[in-house]
Amino acid sequence: MSLPADYAVFTELSPTSKPARPGWNRRIFTDTDVHKGSAIQCDFTTGIVTLAPGAYHVSGLSSVAYFTENDPPETVVPRSPASAGYCRLRRLDPDVAVDPANMRELPNSHPTVICIGSPGTANLVPSLFEAFYETDKPAQLLLEHQSGSKPDQIYLRVFVGNSKWHLFARIAIRRL
Repeated sequence: MSLPADYAVFTELSPTSKPARPGWNRRIFTDTDVHKGSAIQCDFTTGIVTLAPGAYHVSGLSSVAYFTENDPPETVVPRSPASAGYCRLRRLDPDVAVDPANMRELPNSHPTVICIGSPGTANLVPSLFEAFYETDKPAQLLLEHQSGSKPDQIYLRVFVGNSKWHLFARIAIRRL
């Protein structure tokens, strides 16, 4: 007997500008693109996605941008060289304390890290990820992005032109 379909896509748009901090920055999703079923839930305050027991296909992207108030309207001013970084998807474990400013405190080889994304730059080149994840109990996942220890003028979100429609992160999850 197959389970009913469960899938969801959550997106982080830009209702406000948000500068990146040194180290890992949690993505806080702001919108639901599509959502079917009850196995996948998102807390828009914390960015935590909760999954019911089961197997899942998870994919998405995370991007950051250089930004200053002096940039011309409706443009992205690329930098060269550009700050590099990437995202990672991990399971939240309340027994594992993590200082997000310390990029190496929780290594990518840690069992809570599900996958890391491809390299990206702060010139709006996204870090892409894809994974399969299976859990026998409810699991809380979070997507993080790092752009190094000194992310000067790098933003997780940019609100300009009185428009929130600047997509900076997305996660798509399908229960298998």
